[in-house]
Amino acid sequence: MKVLASDYDGTLRTGEMVDTKDVEAIHAFREQGNVFGLVTGRSMESIKKEIERNGFEFDFIIANNGGVVYDANFNKLQCLYMDFNKALDIISYIKTLDCVSFVINDGYNRYKVRVDENQIDHKYGDMAEVTNEEEVLDKGKIAQLVISLNDQQMAHEISEYINAEFKGYVVAYPNTHCVDIVPDGVSKAEGLYVIESFMDLEHDDIYTIGDSYNDIPMLKEFHGCAVAHAQADILNAAEHVYDSVADAIVDLQ
Repeated sequence: MKVLASDYDGTLRTGEMVDTKDVEAIHAFREQGNVFGLVTGRSMESIKKEIERNGFEFDFIIANNGGVVYDANFNKLQCLYMDFNKALDIISYIKTLDCVSFVINDGYNRYKVRVDENQIDHKYGDMAEVTNEEEVLDKGKIAQLVISLNDQQMAHEISEYINAEFKGYVVAYPNTHCVDIVPDGVSKAEGLYVIESFMDLEHDDIYTIGDSYNDIPMLKEFHGCAVAHAQADILNAAEHVYDSVADAIVDLQ
């Protein structure tokens, strides 16, 4: 039995929809007794909608870059939260940035707060904005913050600042058009360790595939694969490079 854990945006889904050949390859992979799961920076609310929209099968979901873990029946296995006061400090910092918006994730749902009305929101353009930020914060739980940007270099600079200024509390990952911020110790690799234990998997049977910086921890901790359009740092962290998830599955079978 083999296990394939795939990033979603930029890896499994590279266009408006997941390619049919990938959906079919995942089905065939699982039919042969293998395990397929998603490891994404998205919230559970968001990735569940994507699964329903694209109709692909899965055996586990790791969301929030590793902080939230669900089994195949949407039973929650783990949900990790930030230190709330530090999260509020980060939100105050975000509001000083030349960014478009930011999203507050409560462990399942996400809420968008606009920062600059004059910029196009490439990351969350279709997402409704909250009318009462305080109402969201009154819940007292923040599992992830995501900053929407239009400058990739700025994403790296902001991540470096947050990782230095809030070391021991959170970790920030630069991503396409955004910065993902999660509790310290959270990574896609750590989320996969939860699944490895829960499903009693053999470590050497687990393969991962991704395209961005937040995928590097899982590429290094498990058998790592990258999609060919990934940046050099991600390609260098991988054992194998493929054009698609379907191509990786063919090689694993």
